[in-house]
Amino acid sequence: MPSPGEQSAYVVPPRYWAWLGTPRAVAALGWLAAAAVGVYFLWHALVWFNDSRKLPDERKRADGNSGHVQIDFGGQWVMGRMVVTGRARELYHRQRQWEVVRAAYPVEDEAPIAREDSLRPGAERKWAKPDETVRHDTDNLMYWFMGRDPNEWRAVGGASAAGLAADPFGNPLLTAALVGAAADQVTPDVVAKVSNPAVGGPLYPPVHAFLYAPLGLIERPRVAYQVFQVVAVLTLVVAARGVTVLSGGRVPWSVATVALFLFPGTRSGLDLGQNPTLTLAIAVWGWALASRGYTAAGGAVWGLFAFKPVWGLAFFLVPVLTRRWRFCAAMVVTGCGLAAATLPFVGVQTWRDWLEVGSEAAALYNVNQNWINLSRDVQGVPRRILHDFSLPEAERDTPLAKSLAWALWGAILAATAAVYVKRGDRTRFTGVGIAFLFFGAYLTCYRFMYYDALLAAAGCACLLADPARLLRSTRAFGLTPGPALPIDPAGRSLRVPVPEWAPLGPRALGYVSSVPLTLFVLLLVYENAMSGMDLQGTVGFGYYARATTGADGATAVATPKLRVDTGVNYPWETALVFVMWLWCGWALVRGAEARAAAPG
Repeated sequence: MPSPGEQSAYVVPPRYWAWLGTPRAVAALGWLAAAAVGVYFLWHALVWFNDSRKLPDERKRADGNSGHVQIDFGGQWVMGRMVVTGRARELYHRQRQWEVVRAAYPVEDEAPIAREDSLRPGAERKWAKPDETVRHDTDNLMYWFMGRDPNEWRAVGGASAAGLAADPFGNPLLTAALVGAAADQVTPDVVAKVSNPAVGGPLYPPVHAFLYAPLGLIERPRVAYQVFQVVAVLTLVVAARGVTVLSGGRVPWSVATVALFLFPGTRSGLDLGQNPTLTLAIAVWGWALASRGYTAAGGAVWGLFAFKPVWGLAFFLVPVLTRRWRFCAAMVVTGCGLAAATLPFVGVQTWRDWLEVGSEAAALYNVNQNWINLSRDVQGVPRRILHDFSLPEAERDTPLAKSLAWALWGAILAATAAVYVKRGDRTRFTGVGIAFLFFGAYLTCYRFMYYDALLAAAGCACLLADPARLLRSTRAFGLTPGPALPIDPAGRSLRVPVPEWAPLGPRALGYVSSVPLTLFVLLLVYENAMSGMDLQGTVGFGYYARATTGADGATAVATPKLRVDTGVNYPWETALVFVMWLWCGWALVRGAEARAAAPG
């Protein structure tokens, strides 16, 4: 018992969970979440192309995984391999590509159905259906490359194999006749056409081949594929650090890492062995360095876009409109310097071959259904709607589709430039204005696929660099006049009313009221939930139904239908980024950056 002069007190024992509120604990939990997400995505990438257990044995690959034989990684590895094997001057010669591909992809790694039925006529196949396309890995890879092999190769191949096809009954006269007939087909004209290089191959420039040369040192493409997946994960973590630097520390490194893993494009890029994480790291770190005063260094980092020129041209819009000329100069000098550094190894003709390959790809891109469905650039949107994919590819593109594609692209470019020049604050490195520029650059990129949707994260990083400012702008937490508080007459004190529980009140809806934050969350939800569910819906417009007559005279009623789904064939990421671009533009027009720059 305390003495009369002493005061009693209670000691509150420490709680086991009290450490959760400390900064170190919060950081540890953040990195625990980042590590868990990163390990899952890496594991997913390593096993995504594994053979399903449900496949019959004849369709299971001997090596168990087909990720390295896809064009996405295989084409890049082949270019790096050609450099390290001394074929740099023949990067786009299909004759040399065949040599590299055949040496790297042995038929022993394939499934039995590919090893055996690809050589049999349709009616004599053991497992495959008569009309089923069955190819070797090498045939698939070379088929996906640009360019085509001359038909004269068949004549030369037949002449080479004629001596091996001796008469089984040992008739030397018949064997000599076969060899002579085959040799007669190899005319001087055929020899000339076979000797000329058949230009084709992957779409990447020579700089890209040298970037992948370290992977080309790995003789087995499957091992190189898995090594690159690990490197791509680490590169994403490096990009997340750039987001933290760009935000001035307001976005923790662990939070940025988790967000980038969940962002559209990351998962598909890792699964396919593609390089959007590297492209994003270049975009984020170049701008982060510039924001810290290292303007020339930031421009030099962006010069690394020479390995993917379409993104270099697109993002060049940002330093030009912000008038950062040192940045522009460093970017151009670095990019041109990298290209010039390849000349002693590849020569000028190789760069001309690359332009020829790119020209062929651009024409195919406009009409090929698979490429259009998997693309995310705005020029593909009108072609999705207007093309009749039942027609041959040469007949699909129309003047209307071309005009609308370029008009949409030009409208976004013009609006981005006009609004930013008029309303943007070019001294800022983050905020609504710069995000508007980054989103505009993303939308005006000439050509890119669904895994490159990750590049939109650069604009999101600029926009969300100061999350508190965005939430304050929603007005959901602002003070509004209300009824006077009642006064207690007896104690002459204010009686504070107990607030009613409002699950949909302004405090709960404040985050939803932030349009850009909502759109950002929708990007994450779409990528990690809706895309995998592949939700589908079809709407028919019966009012526009019309009678049709078939070739056999039969009549039917054709009803126009609109079919949508959340799968990979629809550009929902581009649609959400477009809305975010519109919101940023509208905020600039209303003077968002002018208010932010005003004192007080």
